[in-house]
Amino acid sequence: MIKLKLKDFDIEVIRESGQVFRIYNEGPKYTIYNNDKILFLNKILTGPFNYEASCSRKEWNSYWAGYFDLKTNYDKYRKVCKSNDKFLKECIKFSKGLRLLNQDHFEMLISFIISQRKSVPAIRTSIERLCKVCGKKKIIKNKTYYLFPTASEILKNKNKLSSCGLGYRMEYIIEAANKVSKNIINLKKLENASDEELLDALMSIKGVGIKVASCIALFSYKRYSICPIDVWIGRVIDKYYKGKIPREYNKYIGIIQQYWFNYSRLNKI
Repeated sequence: MIKLKLKDFDIEVIRESGQVFRIYNEGPKYTIYNNDKILFLNKILTGPFNYEASCSRKEWNSYWAGYFDLKTNYDKYRKVCKSNDKFLKECIKFSKGLRLLNQDHFEMLISFIISQRKSVPAIRTSIERLCKVCGKKKIIKNKTYYLFPTASEILKNKNKLSSCGLGYRMEYIIEAANKVSKNIINLKKLENASDEELLDALMSIKGVGIKVASCIALFSYKRYSICPIDVWIGRVIDKYYKGKIPREYNKYIGIIQQYWFNYSRLNKI
């Protein structure tokens, strides 16, 4: 275990921000999955340190610091806030410590296909079931954890997917896994695509519309000029911006909408 003093970082704000579904909160302890790694992160409420992590210092610096995007100064994004935008200022204040994670492309593709017309708790439940049915096991201190499955692991276990609560999304997940497994869609190569090419490629997968594609582009490919619009963001734009996003926000609108989303959903505006 290592102790950490992290600035501008709040694991609970990140967990609730709608970008990630495999961070689980158990009191002060958080269980965080990414690829084949699992991290236990404890909040320390008093003293000079604010977190305790289960990994080594070397692993934290080489892997988890990058996953949490800790080398980025988020002031540069927050500074685009217009001086008279009281709403965005309140959202930023409320969501201090928010960061956009560096997440796996395939996991984001499948997770946001699952996310359609589901609440966040229901999304988490379906994803966890998918991991238990298809993913590899990892045993830590005599407790079993399940990693997110690969495309081939999903296809190998596709006859068991009906137990995951996926509904009509099951067909889309199988198609996505097929296209990735056969390299019809090369998620790694899409890192070099333009925003338009990336969105078009993602939407060529059955069940991936513009909202899901935009979420994947933002949360997995860090395309900050792309803004996924759901019911919460649509309501914010209509209520506070007269139906149009201010042009000053276009470059970092993906990050700005995270502040909007986190505030509006938790405060039910």
